[in-house]
Amino acid sequence: MRTIKTIQDIRILRETRVFSNSMLDYLEEEFLGLKEAFDFDGLDEAFTLEMYGYMVVLEKGDNLRDMSVVGLDRETAGLLGSFPEFVDKVERQGESWYKVVCVLTNEYAMAYYVPKGAVVDDKEVLNWLNWLGGKVE
Repeated sequence: MRTIKTIQDIRILRETRVFSNSMLDYLEEEFLGLKEAFDFDGLDEAFTLEMYGYMVVLEKGDNLRDMSVVGLDRETAGLLGSFPEFVDKVERQGESWYKVVCVLTNEYAMAYYVPKGAVVDDKEVLNWLNWLGGKVE
């Protein structure tokens, strides 16, 4: 599980090659879109998602039923017990992942990015994403 609060976090992920360039390009676009939406006029490096809700990218092996480190605890079934505002399936250059956005207050929302490869063997998660509108195969 990787958290993204600043543009530097994305740059570090690029250097370590944890995710594909396609996914990182998408995450950077998302980050810069949020910067613009929050009407932040400063340098990209000065903007942080800390006070708005940040981005969480899940990896194969992460326990989606206990994500207490990012606010979704085991007692409420982690991501599966959340009530997302929406779920989108993103497809780019032969890859796909799901964007799950949970609005916690009027001013704070978390975005969870779930690569398809991270959940391909978990029928319960796939059914949950389908039910929410992610149209998972």
